[in-house]
Amino acid sequence: MLDRQKINKLFQYGLSLTMDRSHADDLVQNAIEQLLKQPYPPHNIMAYARTIIRNRFIDDCRHRNIIHFDSIEQDAPILLDESDLESLMIDRNTIDKLISQLDNAEREILFLWAVEGYTAAEIAEQTLVPRGTVLARLYRIKHKLQDYAERNDIVETSHE
Repeated sequence: MLDRQKINKLFQYGLSLTMDRSHADDLVQNAIEQLLKQPYPPHNIMAYARTIIRNRFIDDCRHRNIIHFDSIEQDAPILLDESDLESLMIDRNTIDKLISQLDNAEREILFLWAVEGYTAAEIAEQTLVPRGTVLARLYRIKHKLQDYAERNDIVETSHE
């Protein structure tokens, strides 16, 4: 069903959401328990497990009143091409600081896109979020990274 590599990927996913190792462990354990209760294995076990982890994380946040969930459609760009996002390069020295500035939804999308290598359409399918919403989140992540880099003199800006 789930080998060590898949469990490790689920843990990394949980960690991308929680930023806390023990909470990520709990989420993965809960997902595995839920999977074991299923009479038949789901068609896409990893997508199903990630859905369980994501939903449990959201439930935990709501229960603890940690995070306020806002609509993300309000400032979505009208015409955003996924190819524009391919030019986004993330410097390993700044990733921790950037991640701490992202909200949970943005961390989830960034993980699935940058680490797991999923396209916006695949992320939308797995998270049950519209593709445009995924692209909007990637767009905001790109601008947060650019703003952070400019504020911290990480990149040179040309003024011609």
